[in-house]
Amino acid sequence: MKLFLVGSALAAIVLLNGCDSACCQDVALAETIAVKGNQTPIPVITGLPAKAPCGTELTASGTQSHDPDGTIASYQWQLDGDTFNGEGSAIATLPCDGKNHTVCLTVTDDKGLSQTTCQTIVVDNGTPVPQPQTCDLNPLITYEKADDMQYKFYCTDSTYNGVKIDDATAAECEWSATKYFKESDESYTHGQKGPVKWINVDPDKFRALDLTLTIKKEDCKKTITKHYFIPQDLPY
Repeated sequence: MKLFLVGSALAAIVLLNGCDSACCQDVALAETIAVKGNQTPIPVITGLPAKAPCGTELTASGTQSHDPDGTIASYQWQLDGDTFNGEGSAIATLPCDGKNHTVCLTVTDDKGLSQTTCQTIVVDNGTPVPQPQTCDLNPLITYEKADDMQYKFYCTDSTYNGVKIDDATAAECEWSATKYFKESDESYTHGQKGPVKWINVDPDKFRALDLTLTIKKEDCKKTITKHYFIPQDLPY
């Protein structure tokens, strides 16, 4: 065997002169070359089950991925070929379409070289995992000045699924008002239920008002609190 150093490459050449046919029947020359360069990053997926019911929330991690001669610069996740959000880890829901599904992770190193690994999840045909219902309830407080010292606050412009709440829902609006005195740190709170909340906010006595509104619709419930400075936010 003869060794030659060519630039940054090490070449090993095996000359097969005089070799008998038993050991060299199909080989005339063997040559291997090892060249220095960027090594491919190694993607690793952890946290995924091998089998799960459809509707399962999948939490995958790629943080064990590594680059032998550098660092991981980016992560890209795909579920059945569709990209979904995630960096070192990602979350997706296993579809309920009667099929098995594949999660793939592509990592790219700091020199721009990428590699992909995939894991297929077998879908359990048992009972699907129930999905949480969205609560598209948007509490909204509006007001108008009623007289010199009173304001009327309304919950009727609140929405459910993009539509203003109905009268029955508005009748169950829960209010809690806390007034803060000007001359002391004292405060007092009073509550009420209904579509309208009347509040006396005398600017000579009170410096601020916290008004909390809670709305319930079916299994959905949301609360907001508005802070008003007197008289800046509730002018007289």
